[in-house]
Amino acid sequence: MASLALILQGIILPRIAILAFSPFLALVMMRCELGRALWLSALAGALVDLLSDDPIGLHAVNYALVTFILFRVKKHFSYDQPFHLSLYTAFASSLSTGLQLMLLFLFDRRVPFDGRWFFADLVGMPVIDALYAFVWFAAPLVLFDKMKRMWVLFWLKRKNLSRTSH
Repeated sequence: MASLALILQGIILPRIAILAFSPFLALVMMRCELGRALWLSALAGALVDLLSDDPIGLHAVNYALVTFILFRVKKHFSYDQPFHLSLYTAFASSLSTGLQLMLLFLFDRRVPFDGRWFFADLVGMPVIDALYAFVWFAAPLVLFDKMKRMWVLFWLKRKNLSRTSH
């Protein structure tokens, strides 16, 4: 879903900056152990590196660092709660943006470091990423879970009715 969002973002809404893989990072951090989470986040960063014009490897390093730093606070969040996923995504997005700006400043001197980006990138973009996580990831997961429960209840009731009719 994150790959589709990354591609659609470049095609449909190129002016709106979201971190397409921030909900994926949040889910990976919440559900996997540290080693697997680091590998998956680095692979997600490598995929973003293939589609960006930044120096290769910066997104992979950024996502791995975000995973390493935020992995310790995952115990305070539950992946099956949409609000928790959105809030954890906002934290991951904010930290990722800050780290990305530092990495770009260190390895790619094209980025101006004047401070006007502070509110938009470190506060506004994580809020948009949290909304994106809710709409694109959390809501479909909750809907799928509800539909699965309803389906199981339907078949259990149908099975019970067929036993009583004999």
